[in-house]
Amino acid sequence: MRYAYWQFTKLLLWSFCVSVFSSGARAETQWEEVRLHGFATQSLVYTTHNQMAGNGLDGRRVGTKMRDLGGNISWKVSPAVLLSTQLISRWTGALTDGNTEVDYAFVDTALVNEAGTNIGVQFGKVKNPFGFYNATRDVAHTRNSILLPQSIYHEQLRNFFLSAPGISLHGSNELGTDTLLWQVSWLKPNTRSSELTAFMVDAQGGHFVGQTSLLARALYEVDGGRWRWGLSVGALGMKFNPLPTDFFGAGAFSGQGQIVLNTGVLSVEHNRADWSHTAEFALTRQHRNGFNVPFAPTLDQSTTIGAYYLQSAWRFAENWQAMVRYDAIYLDLQDRHGAAFAQVTGLPAAQRYASDWTIGGRFDPAKNWSLFAELHHVQGGAWLAKADNPPNRLTDTWDMLLLRAAVHF
Repeated sequence: MRYAYWQFTKLLLWSFCVSVFSSGARAETQWEEVRLHGFATQSLVYTTHNQMAGNGLDGRRVGTKMRDLGGNISWKVSPAVLLSTQLISRWTGALTDGNTEVDYAFVDTALVNEAGTNIGVQFGKVKNPFGFYNATRDVAHTRNSILLPQSIYHEQLRNFFLSAPGISLHGSNELGTDTLLWQVSWLKPNTRSSELTAFMVDAQGGHFVGQTSLLARALYEVDGGRWRWGLSVGALGMKFNPLPTDFFGAGAFSGQGQIVLNTGVLSVEHNRADWSHTAEFALTRQHRNGFNVPFAPTLDQSTTIGAYYLQSAWRFAENWQAMVRYDAIYLDLQDRHGAAFAQVTGLPAAQRYASDWTIGGRFDPAKNWSLFAELHHVQGGAWLAKADNPPNRLTDTWDMLLLRAAVHF
């Protein structure tokens, strides 16, 4: 599948070059319809316990392995057709090591373009409609914090949530001073990730295969965005293909397990001249079956994940803003702090929940530059990457300081 993404991206670039340079008379017009953008970030991370961005390795107190380098190109082929793709290289602790990947690559065709109503269809590797931030989570300057609320926008599961191969129908309707935005996607989730495997089944061997899934979102903006309301719903399916040598504790996988995530996110935001208040609430029902692992009955237990955050951002001066947020996730609402899980599995309860108080700030010294700083006080480690934090070394209460510089053009 990754080969297909590369082939699609090369086709977009090839088509662009042929069209631009094949006719000198049209070259200037063609260039006017092309948009090139890029971005780069570098972060520094200090934690009192647990690990992130490579800190703790070889005695390092500060982690530097948290950076992004990306570029995207979009080309308005005609009033009705848009081609768009983005390549990115990411370094995120032990999760990613700078490999260049296709974030998205799609063709967007307008079906209806009338006064107040627009309807279009995308196909390729399209961005997933999910909450307020998922579609723009790849570019740092579009948000006011270094880390998005990890209860809903899991960093270690970024590839699973950001985009997927499929087809997406989208549209907008102008209703006086209000706007309705909607999107419905049929897709196969991007499941080729060792961290997804570790997060879902605590195993490194084998892999998940995405199944045909549905994801939809509606956003209603009141009075030009003074109020924003959103609802995202989806059913995401995946099947686990174990290797013969897979082991979970003392028992081997004896079946092809299947997981279906029935998820919903309610989003609300109120914007004023200097303040923005945002809240999102998510419930995800995990339906699990077929793993059949001796001594690990939890793998076939269906659970409900609960997550939410409350955030306020204050633009107190030109180019300056401050933010405070409370963020919480429970991987099983019937066992919020993991006591029953720990008793059955012998693993730390801390990996089943997390609550995070965050304060931070952002300064934009120039048009294309942003500087961020934020401090986290965390209990639990549900959203920490297991590649950096083996469960047997997880600490329950910990603090984290992050600094980031970001540039975009």
